[in-house]
Amino acid sequence: MPGLDWHPGGEFTVGGEDELLLVDHRGQMLGPAAAPLTATLSNRGTRGTLKGEIFVDELELETPVCSDAEEVHQSLQHLRRSLITEGVRPMAVGLHPSAGFGSADIATSRRYDRISDEFAGLLRAPTAAFQVHVGVPDPTTALTVYRGLRNRLSVFRALAAGSPYWHARDSGLACVRPAILRSYPRTTMPPALPSWEEYVEAIELAVWAHEVPDYSYVCWELRPQPRLGTIEVRVMDAQSSLARAAGLTALVQGLARHAVESADPQDLPDEVVLANDLRACRYGLEASVVDADRSRRPMRAVAARALDDARKQLAPDGLDGPLDAVEAILVEPPEYVRQRALYEREGMPAVLASLAARTADVDG
Repeated sequence: MPGLDWHPGGEFTVGGEDELLLVDHRGQMLGPAAAPLTATLSNRGTRGTLKGEIFVDELELETPVCSDAEEVHQSLQHLRRSLITEGVRPMAVGLHPSAGFGSADIATSRRYDRISDEFAGLLRAPTAAFQVHVGVPDPTTALTVYRGLRNRLSVFRALAAGSPYWHARDSGLACVRPAILRSYPRTTMPPALPSWEEYVEAIELAVWAHEVPDYSYVCWELRPQPRLGTIEVRVMDAQSSLARAAGLTALVQGLARHAVESADPQDLPDEVVLANDLRACRYGLEASVVDADRSRRPMRAVAARALDDARKQLAPDGLDGPLDAVEAILVEPPEYVRQRALYEREGMPAVLASLAARTADVDG
């Protein structure tokens, strides 16, 4: 299939995609009023790219290819600051906590029109993620990294979980964003892929069965990106803290290196990966999950070991500093706990104000 040839993406380079919701002074979604704003703001430069998303009141900030997480941090800092300088109010959260059901306003383009027609009413609420790419040189390395990250995908979900509210109600979940994404066609957990040939076969089957143009319409929560030469991690909620976004980027980079240095002997079965993810969505860091060796452990213990594995890979090159923010996630109250506590004290307006203020604090 055209487009599935691997284009070398570098030796564990990284890049971030920072999805941000656009809100007014009350923290509410802008809706159609955002359309001319996103058109004006969309641009491409050497320090990153601003572009509109399928929802008119959402922007995606893309870093260039970076050597490490600190460069990703600096690029996103520049991009967020450029928004704020223009008077834009961004909010980084996996799902807007109080947006009404079915309140989404859809942008138009050839790609978006196709998706909108296919998804219909499923596109009912804007979601926002923090996505990380890690560059690898060839398909063999790509699948080794894919296997290592897939076996630990629930760790990224739990560490980044920060969307407990939807439609102004507590969902009971640490991360409710996937409940919406799971309703979209082809947005699934990543399957076990023993070989590159089996990846190509799986993608070709999906593209044929769903009658879509190419592999980019197959949105596994972890996926190879042959055109970019990267493995893309898609499970993480948008992060209001850039320090935490950088820390999660470093965790992806470190665990990608670890996967090559100490390859897992086996893939977790698809059903186990799905069960781990559901538990991470429900309980966050308080979950228990099946580890890569198929033993059941507390999520915090699995995450701590993943952090240690990543630090061992990055420390010799002096690249482990951003991981301190990940370590802090394991020590401080998780984001979903913080939001609930604030809601109990001061109500939903305080939650919205806090999310917007922390997103705008690019130096914090």
